[in-house]
Amino acid sequence: MSASRKKKERKAQSAEAPVAQGQPVKKGMSRGLKATLIVVCAIVVIAAVVFFSMVTGGYFASHTTAATVGSHNLTPAMVNYFYNAQVYEFEKSYGSYLGIDAASLSTQVYNEETGATWADLLMEQALNTAAQTYAIYDEAIANGAALSEDDQSQIDTILSSYELTAAQQGYANVNAYLASGYGAGCNTKSYTEYLTVTMIAENYCQQVNDGFTYTAEDLAAEYEAKPANYSTYTYRQFLISDSLFQTDDNALSDEELAEKKEALATEMAASTQGDEQAFIDAAYENAAESNKDSYADESYTLRSTIGSSIVEAQRDWLADSARQEGDTTAIDVDGTWYVLYYISCDVNDWQLPNVREIPFAATDASDEDAMNEAKANAEAALAEYESGEQTAEAFTALVQKYTSDETATGLTENVTPGSGSDEYNAWAFDAARQTGDTAVVETSTGYSVLFFDSYGSVYRDTLIETSLRSADYTAWYTGVTENASYTEQSFGMRFTHK
Repeated sequence: MSASRKKKERKAQSAEAPVAQGQPVKKGMSRGLKATLIVVCAIVVIAAVVFFSMVTGGYFASHTTAATVGSHNLTPAMVNYFYNAQVYEFEKSYGSYLGIDAASLSTQVYNEETGATWADLLMEQALNTAAQTYAIYDEAIANGAALSEDDQSQIDTILSSYELTAAQQGYANVNAYLASGYGAGCNTKSYTEYLTVTMIAENYCQQVNDGFTYTAEDLAAEYEAKPANYSTYTYRQFLISDSLFQTDDNALSDEELAEKKEALATEMAASTQGDEQAFIDAAYENAAESNKDSYADESYTLRSTIGSSIVEAQRDWLADSARQEGDTTAIDVDGTWYVLYYISCDVNDWQLPNVREIPFAATDASDEDAMNEAKANAEAALAEYESGEQTAEAFTALVQKYTSDETATGLTENVTPGSGSDEYNAWAFDAARQTGDTAVVETSTGYSVLFFDSYGSVYRDTLIETSLRSADYTAWYTGVTENASYTEQSFGMRFTHK
């Protein structure tokens, strides 16, 4: 080996780490590389811990965007408020009827074809509601709307009640309580924003609705155009559908079903003409066995309905000027036959009652002793009134005493039929009722002392105004919200609670 080559080898060896004599050379990572890997692993672990903490602690739920509505970016927390409100309304209205468990909506499929769950459906509805709410909120703000002192006081009261509940149930603070109910990241700041937005929107809707006004000429013109819509028709009805004939053991063709339905309907109408009891008996005889118990009650076929709520084909027959008590007919509406027996028509040209009330709620309306106690309290209050001046002012003073509300009057103006209990309605709408009359009546929650104050608006005018207002409000609401939409942000939606 040449000297120059040896020189080069010694130079190369000198650059390597020293190796103990007699030991094999170790192969592997250098100390620098090991240190680097340790640091990287530590960073990964720390990042994972921080990320997990941010997820469970609600950082992403309160700092990311789950959906965009108009110019508003909604955090997952805000979406959760709208979602939980939707779940509450759904459970209250349909939960027991559909057998839905609100605690597992995300695993209960409502659409077998798409696999969509009830949670998916309610989230879609929640986001639509959010989009419409913010559209109204934006219009309200543009028109100078803001929270009133009473509104702010209401929000403060809600938050105070949550703070109390949080303490009673052992939560660290009210934010922890809100997070347990609405989802991680929900806190008083975002919940206050939610309450503010929804309250301003709701108040503005009410303001718009109340702002529509109608003259006597407007009411008269509407009645002239649609008189049948604002009369109350009293009649009996028997419904004949496919299920009356079609059974698993008796499969019929569409033609056979149509013939049987028409034959029964026309025969029943003809045989009961002018005989109300015959109609009642025929309805019972022709009813399916599973419905016999219902038809055993003679009032089951009886209807007393405002014209606007009756199917047009039926309303046209009921409203015919030639109609007389005892007339009958059979009407086909999309394959379902209705046999009708006409009794009377009320054009609703009478005045509605204005009634003052002192309610005495029972601690348990299903408990006889509790109801008796409520009745005794009501009777004692009436006796107190009767021992005094017996004026509207004196009754109002008792309202304020027993409700602990110095501003209460107890007055309900223009009480409409069906708005109270049977006893309440029977008393309030008695034709012999006069100003100053009093009574104790049973209600759905206990007993009330009633004072007949006066007569108010003509019922028909109230019906017409309600109809016009509803149409105008619907047109306004549609105009504001028809273009309201939302865009989901996939990352943020992962932190919504459903």
